[in-house]
Amino acid sequence: MGFLWFLLALVLAATCVLAILATISTPRYMKGKCPTCFEEFYLGDAPSRSTSPVGPQEPDDGLGDFLHIQPSPSMRRVEPVNATDFVGRWWRRLRLPHDPASDRKKVCPRCHLYLPHKMASGELRSEILAIVGARNAGKSNYFGTLINALERRYAGEVGFSMFAQDTFSVQQMQPVSSRDLYKTRYGSRLFSSQPTALSSTPSAATNPDILIPLIYRMQFPLCREQRITRPFSHFMALDLAIFDAAGEDLQNTVTRQQFNRYVSAASGIIFLIDPFSLPGIAELLPPSVRSSLPQQQGDAREVINGAINLFEDRNGLRADQKIPVPVAVAFTKTDMLKNIVDPESPILRDSRHQGGFNDGDCQECSKEVEQYLHDWGCSDLPDLVRSRFQDCQFFAVSALGHMPGQNSCLGMISPRRIADPLLWLLWKRGYISRSPA
Repeated sequence: MGFLWFLLALVLAATCVLAILATISTPRYMKGKCPTCFEEFYLGDAPSRSTSPVGPQEPDDGLGDFLHIQPSPSMRRVEPVNATDFVGRWWRRLRLPHDPASDRKKVCPRCHLYLPHKMASGELRSEILAIVGARNAGKSNYFGTLINALERRYAGEVGFSMFAQDTFSVQQMQPVSSRDLYKTRYGSRLFSSQPTALSSTPSAATNPDILIPLIYRMQFPLCREQRITRPFSHFMALDLAIFDAAGEDLQNTVTRQQFNRYVSAASGIIFLIDPFSLPGIAELLPPSVRSSLPQQQGDAREVINGAINLFEDRNGLRADQKIPVPVAVAFTKTDMLKNIVDPESPILRDSRHQGGFNDGDCQECSKEVEQYLHDWGCSDLPDLVRSRFQDCQFFAVSALGHMPGQNSCLGMISPRRIADPLLWLLWKRGYISRSPA
């Protein structure tokens, strides 16, 4: 009997020790997700590659297959982890070796692209928040202004830090800062001395650079309740991957596989929808405004239906089961709705998120969006989203604040509610608290 009590006490003690270790640092036996191809793997089993440009190179078929480049580009050799016995493999998953003097960095075992440092070391969660939309939804302008607004406004307003992480340049075939890639894709046009709006995203089938995401580390201080459950931590963090998929890539059989991996790996989704792609809404606009709209291609609801089918197929959900991933449905270009909505509507005013997510204001805007969709004969869209997703909310955003002029020229960019959908997801995932205001 005494031996059984001793064994029970030993098990309880071991459980307490493991709980404390799990609190002090991120459990390193957990799997990680590549923020580029969304492959899931044990971090201890990830291969590595030298970052030095000097040395022998060889064709990298893994990278070539991912980027759809033939012949495969020549890179430094990917070195697999040394094979060990069963005990050795498990030890690698509990303790990741780290040599600060080495020029080698871990790479994804599938696409062979470098992993963000804190993710590769097991210190950060590899969480994907997906932002998707159909063609002409304004994704590029949205991404460009969102990242600028997060760094320049919302980091201070909400209370978090944001750091650009290394990503990859297809042109240079080497790691580059996400800040440099952002300037090339968005900032050099949107925030230049003569700002111009961005055109539709080119297809990844013709431009493999689109397959490379921008990666930013977002770091959040712990609130009082979080400090109780994490007594040895000072903050939470995640790597945010900004992946700009072209509308036609969602139908292309080659590039659709990457889109499917992106959505199925997400712990939160933002659907960007051009309201004028819905039947009947464009006809409500004055003729002068209607003539400036781009030609609509496809139905925005096809993107949502595609995501629903994907989740049902990949997760084996029954017809009566709702998808547990939180979904933000964001209608873009809402500055053009000023002629058909009430001037005092929250849809047309900006939001404030002082010290956290302003849930009350965004709830008011969400109800207004749903009411107008009902009035315009488009209530089937919110009905579809609410019937299939467990947690959803509707948003109205304007990336530029006004229509571009001739030759896509812009004056001062004044985005409205640009960060509301992302902040809602961060609040739902427990990274930020509700605004005290």
